[in-house]
Amino acid sequence: LQLCMQSSNSLVSSLKNCFIGVNGNQSEEAVTASIRSFVFYGMVVLGNTVSSLSNNQRESNAQEAALSTNSDISLKGLRGEIYTLAMDLWRSFGPDWLFYDSNTRSSSILSNEFWWFRSKNTENQLGLTWPLCTLVQLAAGDFRLNLGRWVTIVEDGNVSSQDNEFVCSEIESCATVILETVQLMTSLADDGEGVIASGVWVPEALLHIRKSLEDALNSSVQYLNSFSCGQDETPIAVSDQANNVGRICCVLVGTIASELEVEDLLISPSIDERNMELTKEAEASCFATALAAGMLLCNAMGEKNVTNAERLETSEPLCCLLPCIMSVACSNSHKNVQTAVSSLDRPLVYVMSRFLHRAGERWKHLDRRSQTDEAFTILSITGLCLLIIEEMVTSSASRVGYQELTSPLIVWREALLEEEDEVEDALKEHVDTTLQQVGNCLIILKTYQ
Repeated sequence: LQLCMQSSNSLVSSLKNCFIGVNGNQSEEAVTASIRSFVFYGMVVLGNTVSSLSNNQRESNAQEAALSTNSDISLKGLRGEIYTLAMDLWRSFGPDWLFYDSNTRSSSILSNEFWWFRSKNTENQLGLTWPLCTLVQLAAGDFRLNLGRWVTIVEDGNVSSQDNEFVCSEIESCATVILETVQLMTSLADDGEGVIASGVWVPEALLHIRKSLEDALNSSVQYLNSFSCGQDETPIAVSDQANNVGRICCVLVGTIASELEVEDLLISPSIDERNMELTKEAEASCFATALAAGMLLCNAMGEKNVTNAERLETSEPLCCLLPCIMSVACSNSHKNVQTAVSSLDRPLVYVMSRFLHRAGERWKHLDRRSQTDEAFTILSITGLCLLIIEEMVTSSASRVGYQELTSPLIVWREALLEEEDEVEDALKEHVDTTLQQVGNCLIILKTYQ
């Protein structure tokens, strides 16, 4: 399949016909059914077989040789490979090939392509989208299990083992499924009531997907909390793989949480639900502490990539958390979340100060005539940071340490004023807007000094 998708246009076109049902003939439906069955069989049966053999410390090498028809293929990484393949198909041909309607299947097609998978109750509850819902649920579950394995690997000090590549690869593959699903759910939300009216998605299926996404979010929060550090400390990554796993969790937290009600994530379990007031034992929520750990981790990776010639969005993992941080900042005015948000004050000041410094250095050394798109990106992301600072300072109960942001803001103002007359017309409006935002932040910081 992977070779077909990388082959000639005519072959890709034929494959596309199978997945989106252009011609509607039975042979194309049979191909789609076979591939769909293979994807799930590989994840549910073969993947679990290999995991079971490994967990029981049996002679897995001999078993792999018996299961594999090609000695160059390792079944240890099969699960991750199938997730990756499923996403390649999804991105190329859309998710509709994962919809399944047993009532419209032709008699010439395999009557029960999921003969090894008890789908009756699931199909009745979730409708046509049950294979897609199952795929996302499997991905969220495997993501959680492999994060647990990775934590054990780090704690045991075995990060250099070659087998860890399979764990990290599967974490990344599962995260890709989850992120693609978030985009799908966002597009469905934009369609509004038309989603249910179409008859493809039923409310139970949408709720099923939401629970899987929340499961992935909770797994990411727990992982970041397992390696969280003090507010003034910088997390030390034990390897590039650990950095990548942390980055993946930050991306999931930033992407999923920004689509949910952040207030619900920030409320501590110590809150008295009857009067919504914090008890004396209330502490910052798990989500808030994970977000703080994620910010510090992203900052550490940004510092490491400070000489990286890649685009700002690529070299600065903090960008993926900014929409979520903005949602948290906007919720800071609510009394029932202020304790949790106030725990973010010190790490936020430190991280924002360092990020503004790095972004400012990029701006100074950027050839804005030939890199207009990157200039827009730097100004847009910096503008979002300035909005976060405004919201946090004006609504913060303590305003601890926010004066430390004055210095990088002054440097930004001087850099923008220095080149205000020389900037390209296409950028001038954005430069003026950013300059005004910087001025507003400085006024606010002085007001609350």
